[in-house]
Amino acid sequence: MKNAEMILCPCQNTPKRKRLIAMKSNKKPSRTIYAVTILLALSASLLPSVAQIPWATEPFSRQGKSEVYGIGQYLHSENISFNGPRGSIDTKMDDTGLGGFGFAWHFSDFFSIHTDFMFGSATFSGQTPLENSPGTTQFKQDAFIQTGRFNVDYNIINRRLTPYITAGIGYQYLETELENTYGTACYWDPWYGYVCYSGHYSAWETDFTWNVGAGVRWNITDNLIVKAMVGANWLEYSSAHGVTTQIEGVFSIGWTF
Repeated sequence: MKNAEMILCPCQNTPKRKRLIAMKSNKKPSRTIYAVTILLALSASLLPSVAQIPWATEPFSRQGKSEVYGIGQYLHSENISFNGPRGSIDTKMDDTGLGGFGFAWHFSDFFSIHTDFMFGSATFSGQTPLENSPGTTQFKQDAFIQTGRFNVDYNIINRRLTPYITAGIGYQYLETELENTYGTACYWDPWYGYVCYSGHYSAWETDFTWNVGAGVRWNITDNLIVKAMVGANWLEYSSAHGVTTQIEGVFSIGWTF
């Protein structure tokens, strides 16, 4: 009997073991189903927000709407030709980026007015003549730039996504400081004139500007708008010879109400 019991005991335990194995094997499918259920629920919750974005070709009335937006601007300038004591002095402005904000109001489906204000810094460099010798010296200095513009836009079509053209006038305020001179000799600086000793120099000026541009405007929803534009600005620095051209790329994102 003992031998029989010993033989039967493993057999009695076999169903339990099978049940335990089955219970363990059922855990993985249940976790997988649970994960899939969560993903389906998340996908279902996102579908309404995706469905709320209208087609870009949908008609859209802008008349009477206002906009507030943030701006990022890439700015490139051609060399500035200053009237130096011995002729023209070419000064380079390094490419720079400005940031700011703007406001717009649409007085029809096709026409709007907007004003932008941008802030940033720029670096100027060049070769400038010495005062009492025929040589030149290299100068390099940083400046703070603040710009403003007042433009009229024309939207080509009354769709959510439309190309547009723009033109307007504005100003550029420039402020630069020179902490130290280069060497001991006097040299000519485009903003300070002759600099002959170490010290703290400050100069500033505000210049009239005018601009044109073209880009695209997309009212993604009734309240969200993005704009991208390329354009050109022109201005004449107070001590410069002729007009300086600036090329810009502008991206804006904001709120329509």
